[in-house]
Amino acid sequence: MPAPSTDPPNRPATPLGTPPAATNSTAPLGNSSRARRRATNVAIIVGTIFSASLAAAYVTPRMDGAAPGGSGNALSVTAFLASIAAAAGLCWRLRSTTALLVTAALACLPGLALPTDSLPALIAMASVIVWHPDVRAHVAISAAATLATFVAVWRDSRGTRDGTSFWNSIEHPDGSSGSWPAMPWWQVALITALLVGLFVGVALVRRSRRDASRAAAVAHHERAHAQQAQAQARQSDVRAQHAVRQADEARARAQQTQAQVHDLGRQMAEKDEREALAREVHDVLGHRLSLLSMQANALEIEAQEAGSRDVEDRARQIQEGAAGSMTDLRSLLAMLRTGATDASADHHDLADIADLVRECIDAGTPVSSNVFVDQSHPLDPVISRSAYRITTELLTNARKHAPGSLVQLDIRGDARGGITISTTNPLPDVARAARSDGSGTGLTGVARRAQDVGGSFWAGPSPDGRRFTASATLPWTMPRV
Repeated sequence: MPAPSTDPPNRPATPLGTPPAATNSTAPLGNSSRARRRATNVAIIVGTIFSASLAAAYVTPRMDGAAPGGSGNALSVTAFLASIAAAAGLCWRLRSTTALLVTAALACLPGLALPTDSLPALIAMASVIVWHPDVRAHVAISAAATLATFVAVWRDSRGTRDGTSFWNSIEHPDGSSGSWPAMPWWQVALITALLVGLFVGVALVRRSRRDASRAAAVAHHERAHAQQAQAQARQSDVRAQHAVRQADEARARAQQTQAQVHDLGRQMAEKDEREALAREVHDVLGHRLSLLSMQANALEIEAQEAGSRDVEDRARQIQEGAAGSMTDLRSLLAMLRTGATDASADHHDLADIADLVRECIDAGTPVSSNVFVDQSHPLDPVISRSAYRITTELLTNARKHAPGSLVQLDIRGDARGGITISTTNPLPDVARAARSDGSGTGLTGVARRAQDVGGSFWAGPSPDGRRFTASATLPWTMPRV
């Protein structure tokens, strides 16, 4: 007997007593599944033809008492054709669950009503067990197939002569002549149980394989879905990180713009303050220096008329100093208005130290200068102008606090050690120090100017308390920022 069919139905249908979600029992068929289904249907028909022919060969002698090999009567032909029809109907069993139940029920009828075998009923039972989702259908079709098998085996076992019973011929393989005793009912039940158990076992194995395959397919689908969800989550994380990065960049740009606006506002406020301060300085000092220059000019004219050569020279020096002060004032006002640290109009540098010393001596301050600068390597122009300004302030500070005293100026410099500027003057007595009108900010400005170019400054009395020394050290070139 051929094995039961294991092909899936082509279309889902809704069986009785099952929810719609459980109606589809198989996946769509591919080319290999269709070919396997056709081969199974052909095997069912061929097996049924062989089994029905064998049953008809034993039915005819048993029913009409003829010898073996005699011609079959109309009942055996009808039973043969009914078995073939039932087998042909099983070819449509997998169209749907409803078609499966109908063809299975029809396949059980020939074994119950006609003298034929029950192979179509057993195949139908196995197909229902494998493919139908409702357990009640399993029980009903299995009961009908079991009954049809029992009836077919019982009917065959009633043949008591050689060539009239398939199962008795197996029990008496020697082919002895005469009558055999009829097969008892328990043997019929045992044969029925063996046949039904064989087909049920094959069906259960096939169903478990189908369920395992379906579970594997579902697991594969779930893994693919999980991987897709993970990929989408990663993409969402990437998009979120990109959005956060864009937000951070936008926040940084906003902060930068805000800082620029704040800095621009501060610069505008500082510029307004410098403009106001420049106007105030110009109005006050410009007016005083102009009056000083006019008075010096008048004094020079009077000295010429009086023939006083010394007074005339002093007046000329005062007038030239006032003119130079006006020039310096314009340079400082330009620096104040533009906010630059260095003015292009200020051309005084270290080379003008000799003129500065001469002006101090002409103004009545004795200066002993010692200047040695090795310019084999070019000196930074900013450093040179700062050195001139620091020297000017140190000489002014000495002249202010110790007027008429000898000031010792020492300037030394080279590319390796930088420039050192120092002044030494006697400390004034307490009375003259008390009358000094200095504000105390001159040396502070010197220290600030030295620090601005990367240098240092020190000032203080000598150990014996009789002399005062101020010293500034500057680099040869401006430090890199």
